[in-house]
Parts: sequence; structure tokens; C-alpha cells
Amino acid sequence: MVQGNECKTIRWSFLESLEPPRVVHVRCPTLLNENILYGQVTVRIHIRQILAIYDQFGRLMYGSEQTPKDVLEYVVFERHLLHRTGQWRLHDKIVPSWAPPKDPLIKTIMIPGPTQTTWEA
Repeated sequence: MVQGNECKTIRWSFLESLEPPRVVHVRCPTLLNENILYGQVTVRIHIRQILAIYDQFGRLMYGSEQTPKDVLEYVVFERHLLHRTGQWRLHDKIVPSWAPPKDPLIKTIMIPGPTQTTWEA
């Protein structure tokens, strides 16, 4: 979820929750053996937020800092259940097939200027 964000500035602001978060799915799969037991919870989150992403030069690539957006997300949290002090962590986001496509990124490119020649005496 953070891949490709190395040279970007992300400004995010939570405005309000449009409806309370709701658990929609719970699973406890055993993996290779009984000592590896994870719990996964999928939560439906419907919020109003502001998101703006800037490139490394400070130019806006996505979103707006003035325009709020209503966002419906399905987020998967997981925890290793055999560790008593284990913490829940963000595992994945699920994008439903019926979800509208995301707005495209505004790509910034370098327009090459005239080439300079060096004069030799």
C-alpha cells in the first residue's frame, strides 16, 4: 500500500465518519502448522476525508486539500493469535469489483530543452 510513495508528500485529513465502522468478515486460518494461527477481520469503513498527493517537486498529483471526498473502504486487519501481546496490524485493502475507478494521477514529466554544444578552441 505504500509502494511508490518514496518521493511523494501525502497530506491526509479525516473529517468525519459517515456511518460507524462495521465488521463484515472474520476468519482464523491455520497456516503451516498449529503454532501459526492468524485472525483476520474485514471492516467496512465509510468516511469523509481530504487527500492530496504531491510529487517530489511539490506539484499536485492527486486529490485536493480543499475538496473533501466520501470514501468507502474495506480494510483487512490481522493479528497473530497465539501471542498474547500481539497487536492488530493493517494487512490489506479490498477493492470491490463494483467500486468506481480511481481518479487518474496527474503525471509530471520533464520537457527536454534545447541541447547545448560545447565549443572547442
